[in-house]
Amino acid sequence: MTSHPGFHRIKFSDVALGQRFYDPISAEYFVKQSDSLAAMVTGLGDGTVPDEFEADDVVGIDL
Repeated sequence: MTSHPGFHRIKFSDVALGQRFYDPISAEYFVKQSDSLAAMVTGLGDGTVPDEFEADDVVGIDL
């Protein structure tokens, strides 16, 4: 993940349920739904379709 002002790097496993985070791979925001699923809430996502994440995936949270 490249340096992005306003983001703190964190593993997906450390994101709280219901917390919004940034995925640098898709360049979109998601909301964590479970230990392995999150739903996209920007771009084409409407928060209803889950996407799988690995526990050690590095994501960004807003500072």
